[in-house]
Amino acid sequence: MAGAAFAADLPSTKGEPLYAPPPPVFSWTGFYIGANAGISAGNFSVASPFDVFIGDQSQTNSGGFSGGGQIGYNYQFDNSNFVIGVEADFQGSTLKGTYFDEEVDPYQVDFGTKVNWWGTARGRIGYAFGNILPYATGGFAYGRVSDFITEGPESFSWSGTRTGWTAGAGVEYAITHNLTAKIEYLYTDLGTWNYSGFPFDGDGSINTKVAFHTVRAGLNWKFDFLAPPAPVVAKY
Repeated sequence: MAGAAFAADLPSTKGEPLYAPPPPVFSWTGFYIGANAGISAGNFSVASPFDVFIGDQSQTNSGGFSGGGQIGYNYQFDNSNFVIGVEADFQGSTLKGTYFDEEVDPYQVDFGTKVNWWGTARGRIGYAFGNILPYATGGFAYGRVSDFITEGPESFSWSGTRTGWTAGAGVEYAITHNLTAKIEYLYTDLGTWNYSGFPFDGDGSINTKVAFHTVRAGLNWKFDFLAPPAPVVAKY
């Protein structure tokens, strides 16, 4: 009995209980940079006072590829699911529409419009469901637009940087704490541009309107140096 009582007073040899810290709370707050790629399509229209090739007005469906990169910042309000942010992007483009592509004796005549590159600067607002963020977006758009025409051995093109607006929506998914993927739709309107001095018709002028839709996918890498710190949990 004495031996048993003595053994009961010995220190325990069991180790400390294992502690598994909770996973860090995900927040959308932070700067990010990424890449995007997708397809663009829309309707271009042209109006002119001459009818040598196209009549008084013509429209054409356009299509092509758009791809580039983006940079932005999100802020998720404390103890809230609301997320606001800003984003700027820039992408090259093969978007093109042809109004007229026929043989007119004695030459082949081509007449169309293309978007060489375009970009946006937008605001974003969304409501997060954990690591899923549906959002709406809209803001300023710009792009390099070129009209072109060829008539046999003669060719001519004129281009300029156009400005307008864009709006759309998307959904972003956090694959890891830093890597996110998104699918996004944008409607972009670069307005109407007037060019005077068309060389094939004396002092003629052309009004071209460019608007298009874009559906694209993207990947972002989020930096956490401005994200809120993880909560402190005491160990027992």
